[in-house]
Amino acid sequence: MRRHFWRALPHTDFHPAMSTDTSHARAPESLPAWRRHDARVFAWMGAGHAVSPGWLAVAKAISHWSWVPLTAVLALWALQGMDALSVAFHAILTGGAVQVLSKKTSARWQSARPFAVGLSPNHLDHSLRAGFPSTHATVMGCVFGFLLYLGAPPWVLFGVFGITLATGWARVYAGAHFPSDVIAGLALGTGIGAFVAWTT
Repeated sequence: MRRHFWRALPHTDFHPAMSTDTSHARAPESLPAWRRHDARVFAWMGAGHAVSPGWLAVAKAISHWSWVPLTAVLALWALQGMDALSVAFHAILTGGAVQVLSKKTSARWQSARPFAVGLSPNHLDHSLRAGFPSTHATVMGCVFGFLLYLGAPPWVLFGVFGITLATGWARVYAGAHFPSDVIAGLALGTGIGAFVAWTT
């Protein structure tokens, strides 16, 4: 199989945040040591080039639409009163702010995604923007941490956490993230969400 290596890129010809071209990817064996372990876990999960078509369809659907059940859970809870509405609204607002922070962090870290290093097709047609930490996991973790600290009902917490885990799995299975991207995002987001809730 032909190996691809990062090349010196002209400033005007290649923009990782926008491109989906994986011809600039490195061979997996050139990954840092911590990423090689990540790649083994990635393969153990069944992600990569040998995914099940059925599970891939599920993963793609969750990756694109997980915000729908998340919003539904929060909306159902918000209907129970002004206190619930206020907490749900501020949880979403905090998650939006954390999204910006996560993207700035990943841009500084510049850690390539699995499909960008040849471990998987680009099933989600994602850009080559760096993937550590996972913005999806960071935002959903933030919402969960915010709700957890403020004592949301168990059904809300289980719903949000379940959707978060499903989204994390889907993003890994579809080749958009390594497992550590999701774990780091979830930990970072949960911590920030709980901290913001504590300070309000």
